[in-house]
Amino acid sequence: MSNLSHKSATSNTLLGPPQGVPLPRASAGLQLPTTAPQKLKSNADCSGSATGNPRNKCALKPGYSLMSWIRLCNSGEDLSGTGGRVVPVTRSELALHNKVTDAWMAIRGRVFNVTRYMDFHPGGVDELMRGVGQDATTLFDKVHAWVNYPQLLGKCYVGPLKENAPGPLTETDSLKTDTRDSKPVEIVPRFDWIQQRSELTLFFYTRSFSNPGLIVRRKDPQQLVARVFLESRWHTFDLQLAGKVEWPPKAVRVGTETGKIELVLAKEEPAPWSSYGTHTSRKLDSLDTQEEMYEYEVLASNDFNHDSFELSLQSVQMEVLMVLPVGHHVNIQVPVNGVEIQRSYTPVDHSYLPSETNSLASSVSLHFLIKRYTNGPVSSHLHQLQPGCRLHLSAPRGGFMLSDITANRNILLLAAGSGLTPILNIIPHLLKRNTNRIESLHLYYFNKTEADIWLRDKLQNLQTQDERFICTHILSQAEEQPQRISSELLSPLFKEKQPDRCTYAAICGPTSFNTAAEDVLKSLNVKPNQIHIFRG
Repeated sequence: MSNLSHKSATSNTLLGPPQGVPLPRASAGLQLPTTAPQKLKSNADCSGSATGNPRNKCALKPGYSLMSWIRLCNSGEDLSGTGGRVVPVTRSELALHNKVTDAWMAIRGRVFNVTRYMDFHPGGVDELMRGVGQDATTLFDKVHAWVNYPQLLGKCYVGPLKENAPGPLTETDSLKTDTRDSKPVEIVPRFDWIQQRSELTLFFYTRSFSNPGLIVRRKDPQQLVARVFLESRWHTFDLQLAGKVEWPPKAVRVGTETGKIELVLAKEEPAPWSSYGTHTSRKLDSLDTQEEMYEYEVLASNDFNHDSFELSLQSVQMEVLMVLPVGHHVNIQVPVNGVEIQRSYTPVDHSYLPSETNSLASSVSLHFLIKRYTNGPVSSHLHQLQPGCRLHLSAPRGGFMLSDITANRNILLLAAGSGLTPILNIIPHLLKRNTNRIESLHLYYFNKTEADIWLRDKLQNLQTQDERFICTHILSQAEEQPQRISSELLSPLFKEKQPDRCTYAAICGPTSFNTAAEDVLKSLNVKPNQIHIFRG
């Protein structure tokens, strides 16, 4: 985007437009607004965003705030106009609903009746009318791809966009997207910023469930290089800030559901800035960064149980901040007998580890749980490292796509031994997901003995806190009823016509376990596109 400046302020109020927030439940007893006659707004009613965003913001009429829209959505009124039925819509039929008083639009293969939403739209009626009566996916992605439209317009859902309307739809059909005539739209992050007197927040907007990763390197107090990882491509932003900022950042937040990235930086000298500075951007394929390594040092290394240990790392001189996409890993490289060897490891959130580790948690630290193998050159080397020792990490790697799992409400996670680590990253995301809320999340955790189980108490606490999460421990060397993965073990979760039948499975463990698990799932008629195997 071009270098457009903010207006300065002398207070601590945020500058810039309000950002999208999850929709809360409407409070009981609140009066619903009565929709006023809808009319096109003139250009005089609109003004540019304080961020310089070309997307216009319009003053909403009284009674047409976001909270008013939420209350209307929860009122039970038929906003879709279909009486609660899911109705397939052809493109020719969609084109007929192109008026302010009868407005439908399609986004990613799903048709919404936005007639009642007109006066609630922050961009104004004119802006919304640009997409009415057509497939508005491309327009939507250009303007605000990060908005959680399935939740915002969920009560307006008419049905899937089809070339020819078929017979009655199943619930699964209603979640499918027809992409026969649409080319994949490349996600290009959009940059924005807001400020307070004492801090600066940088935003990178992507797309819902795009599962972005982030690497930020500090070059000096005014220069940062931020890389956003999306679908095997890096989008690099070279930032020259208007003033000096402190490092490391005060906070970094990556919204796995919204795709919004926030980087909060403290200003060295509290004062309003007239501009964030300048930036240039470029794209890199993951192959272009395949050989890049980042130097880290050991903060702490402690035994976790009889054959595993915790390892906390921090970028040397805290120059690099790295946030991995959900379900991704890094390669750790160490010298063994004069040869550089790499192994794949997935960081875990510090909250899973003992309280001593929490004191080491910061935006620039990474924490690992690692199983030590007697004949494992890398794990043995890592176990011997003392605080201050250095090693190298790759950029995030992996092929897990959050978008592949969005349509599934009943999910099975299969983990064996240290294969629990990528699964730990998925669990909180799924349980917090607002779009197509999870109904049941089963974890089958396979180990040899009780002593081998990682984080048993943490998993039990999670099960107590959220009844949708069910953790089952399977021991192959148990004194009573030893078990291994089998069709008999998993078949109850995949019974036909069962309301809570699992429709997706994620697997991580040794290669032999992964192969056996995949074979069992296929024997239960689970399709390949309903299975993801984490591979190092």
